[in-house]
This record gives sequence, C-alpha cells and structure tokens, in this order.
Amino acid sequence: MNKNLFLFCFLILSLTGCTNSNMTGETALQSDESQVTNMAQESAALTDQENNWQTAYREIIDQGGGHLPDPYQLRGEDGLNSSFYLGIHDFNGDEIPELILGDGISISVYTYLNHGLEKIADLYQPEGWYLIHELYIQNNCLILVSNGSDGCGYVGFTYGNGSYLTGTYDDSSPDQSVLGGEKYGFKEFNELFHITELKENSKKSLIKKNKERGELIPDWAMLVW
Repeated sequence: MNKNLFLFCFLILSLTGCTNSNMTGETALQSDESQVTNMAQESAALTDQENNWQTAYREIIDQGGGHLPDPYQLRGEDGLNSSFYLGIHDFNGDEIPELILGDGISISVYTYLNHGLEKIADLYQPEGWYLIHELYIQNNCLILVSNGSDGCGYVGFTYGNGSYLTGTYDDSSPDQSVLGGEKYGFKEFNELFHITELKENSKKSLIKKNKERGELIPDWAMLVW
C-alpha cells in the first residue's frame, strides 16, 4: 500500500513538473515576442522622432531663421543674410541634435521638444563688438568671437548640470565675465569655454544662400558639428 502511494505521488509530481515546464517555455516565448515588439515600436518611434525634428528644422530654415535677433539694427530687410551659419549638434546628449542657425549678426539655437520646436538661446555680441567674425564649436561648446583692434569679444553656449548655459567675456574688461547671468572672472569663463585653446579645425564657415536652388539641406549628415 505504501509502495502504491509512493508511485502515485511520484506520478503527480512528474506531471506537475511537466506542466510547469511547458508554462515556463510559453512564458519565455511570450516575453521574447514582447521584447521584439517593443524594440520594433521603439525603432518606429525613433524614426518618427527623427522625421519630426528634421521637418521642424527645415521649416524654420525656410522661414529665414524665424525671429533672429537684431539688437543693433544691422540686418537687412530679408531677415537672414545671404551668408549664414547652419549646423546641428547634440549638446545635451538626448539623441536629438540642436539646430544652430544665424549669420554675422546673431545666432539662434533651437531644439525639438514635446513634439514642437523650441528656441533655446539667442546669441549675439555685447554692445561695442556688434558683429560675429568667427564661430567655433569644440568641447561641446559653441563660441562666437568678434575681433577688434583692441581685443576680442566672446559669447559662449554649452550644456551642463542639466541645463543650457550662456556666457560672455570682453577683452576690454579682462578680469570680468558673465556666466548664466552671474559675474565671474576670466578663469571661470576660460575653464568652461577654453577660449585660449580655440582650434582652427573647429572653426565653422558661412554658407552662401542659393535662392535659385532653394534647397539648403542636401544631407543632414553634412550639417553635424
């Protein structure tokens, strides 16, 4: 009697084990299918996201830069000058590059956020320097330089500690700079923007507008800075 009871219990346990094994296999298969589905959805979403920021950036470029600032009333009636700066760079590392667009008067930086275009910053030289003569991007920093006989004016833009940051420095006031609206010295500005180490291969060139062709962006990859 005990022997029969033992065999009966062994049979029940064996069947239970088989059932659990089958359930585990089905669950694993469903999990794999879910992962594949999620990956496909994420890939499609990324593609849509790319299309969205590209479309938004094209529109603002076609509009001549939108509302580029002209603090010293130097720009012509057509808005964006015929020679202009144009590039994209992912400052904050979210896989959506920011758009950098402007001319020798001012630069605007845009991003694509919450399904829409958002202007992050308007950059231009402090009064007295007026024009942008050189534009650099290095060390994840955008640097505007105005050259003068008595020195240079610098405007810097970057991202760090969870936010975008803008700063200015003027050679005529060598011991002063402004970072995020607060006053600092030259050391703090240079440690962030490295203006004493600007490299020639980091300098960006102006693009000549071709009104007849109309197409300003043949390839986004060519605009990556």
